[in-house]
Amino acid sequence: MTQIVPPEDKSNPVPRRVMLAIATACALFAASSESFAYDGPTFRTGLWKLERTLETNGKPTDRRQPSGLLVARHTTRCVNPTNALKAELTPLEVGACNVSDLHKTADGYVFEKVCRGATPIKTEINVKSDSAYTEINEGQMGKISTKETVVARRVGDCHPPT
Repeated sequence: MTQIVPPEDKSNPVPRRVMLAIATACALFAASSESFAYDGPTFRTGLWKLERTLETNGKPTDRRQPSGLLVARHTTRCVNPTNALKAELTPLEVGACNVSDLHKTADGYVFEKVCRGATPIKTEINVKSDSAYTEINEGQMGKISTKETVVARRVGDCHPPT
């Protein structure tokens, strides 16, 4: 029979279960700290329609994946936008990116995200209601200016409800 998990190393002074418990506690502490710090909008969970447009140097363009396939301009799916926005607004380094210059505006948020080895991306999120928002991401790729606009609106409930 093939082993999926290797046997525990008996020479290790800290058993794997203890390490797992410590890691879980740290993750829960980090998640609860983050959720208490969030003072952004709360969106309704459900079926959301996302409409994306991309401009390069001020002209509309198609967005392609590395495989050459076009990225869908319209997507409808069941999501919780509040959780996504919490992750986006976290002013801590996450992976290779760092959120900075986060400030609240009359109808949303503006911030910059800097990823290692890349130029900053300015993001503006305009909240229309608990069922609609617009996100604009602007940056540079070398000498080319880019602007992605995402218009998101809730269009219904998920089936089965989430």
